Amino acid sequence: MQGASNSPETRLREGAGRLGLDLSAVAVAQCLDFVALLLKWGRVHNLTATRDAGEIVTRHLLDSLTILPLVRGQHMLDIGSGAGFPAFPLAIARPDNRWVLIEARQKRASFLEHVIRQLQLTGITVINGRVEDYRPQRLSDTLVVRAFAPLPELVASTRHLWHARATVIAMKGKEPFEELKALPKEVRDCATVVPLAVPGLDASRHAVVFSNLSGGAAG
Repeated sequence: MQGASNSPETRLREGAGRLGLDLSAVAVAQCLDFVALLLKWGRVHNLTATRDAGEIVTRHLLDSLTILPLVRGQHMLDIGSGAGFPAFPLAIARPDNRWVLIEARQKRASFLEHVIRQLQLTGITVINGRVEDYRPQRLSDTLVVRAFAPLPELVASTRHLWHARATVIAMKGKEPFEELKALPKEVRDCATVVPLAVPGLDASRHAVVFSNLSGGAAG
């Protein structure tokens, strides 16, 4: 781990800079407040195994921000939000975007609502439910997912939310080629594997990006 002696704020600012992001003072403050809330609630609700603020910045905030260049459009959907990754760091970095966070577990959905209130975030809605049951009036431009399920399960659970102009981003650790092999060819042909480099983290990270989608459950 590089820069382990840095403060969480320094780690965040320097890491964001290495990702080519210029976070505002407000965004930095919101990110650090989010880390504090995560540490406070995490002791009770087991939101993350990481108990060090600097480690949370690297392993969760900066990790989430690596996919920001892949996000398209204004309306975003985070599937299985859990503790709020990758949605909250991305929403803080781009406050003009609108987000829907889907989380099936009540306690975690309550935490997400609490973060929104405490950080005074706007344009974010939390849905306490399963993505399979989510039927929005407006489909999202980008769907993001982190540590949700293997790719075949993800596709089966979300295919009703796909459309021709959508982007679907699945964050993974090691190269997910075995998972890709299990997908139907027409879905696999829409996928691109993008290597991700998280500042300060010596670990394999990738995103599987589905684009040029045929759309819908019948696609």
